[in-house]
Amino acid sequence: MSDEAPVLCEIGADGVAVVTLNRPERLNGLSQAMGEALDDAFAMLGADPAVRAIVLTGVGRGFCAGADMDRLQGLVSDKGAGISSNPPDQPNPIFDSLADAPAHLRSRLLAPMAVSQPVIAAINGPCAGVGLALAVSCDLRFGSPTALFTAAFPRRGLTAEAGLAWSLPRLVGRGAAADILLSGRKIGAVEAAAMGLLNAVIEDDVLAHAMAYARDIAANVSPRSSRVIKRQLNLAADQSQAEALALAYAEVIASLACEDFREGVASFVEKRPPAFKGR
Repeated sequence: MSDEAPVLCEIGADGVAVVTLNRPERLNGLSQAMGEALDDAFAMLGADPAVRAIVLTGVGRGFCAGADMDRLQGLVSDKGAGISSNPPDQPNPIFDSLADAPAHLRSRLLAPMAVSQPVIAAINGPCAGVGLALAVSCDLRFGSPTALFTAAFPRRGLTAEAGLAWSLPRLVGRGAAADILLSGRKIGAVEAAAMGLLNAVIEDDVLAHAMAYARDIAANVSPRSSRVIKRQLNLAADQSQAEALALAYAEVIASLACEDFREGVASFVEKRPPAFKGR
């Protein structure tokens, strides 16, 4: 993509893809064009077996400052008639390539959950509204000291978007989620890490840290294992312990017959890096 594209997508030879929100003059506020480009990027990457891990970040001082204000003003004028994103109960053909994921996850802002690869957010600044929803949809979140979070919705007359009332309590607990969603207040990086919204605050280069983390996964983790474990994590929130244990047993039995298991054991015994194929 060109530097003028609203979303940049680059796949490295190391198996790590970087998706970059690219409207720095608007702190990467999500426009309609950016939303569509983000959908296309995740649909493409999720279907690419060469991609082992994905890093999501923003250009400039912000991660994503929420929905673009021009877009919000347009929705005020037409009373929401101009919104074009598909509700999660309706099929979205953009994500047909992610057919293995649950249908309700094949949706804008939730696509990081739908892809089989680990998705790591490098949050380099303000992360608000739909930006928060996008970050919560990632598997891990590393933040710079300037990372700043706010739900923003109640201060704009809106409600919790993209299932945040379900996903955020599972990440930070109900009390902290209620604080974030009902107040719309700003939460700094240290507080966000203390409540579990960030996995860590990175004092140096947050993108470099996220990339190193992703490269370690790409080089040393079985893609098949990542795929199955991510599916287990997605399902676990709605399973009983007995159901989760039954699935875990079935998946372990299945993995014992797989090529990646044989390679994992052989590489450990032979003291060499693994050469996983994802099978």
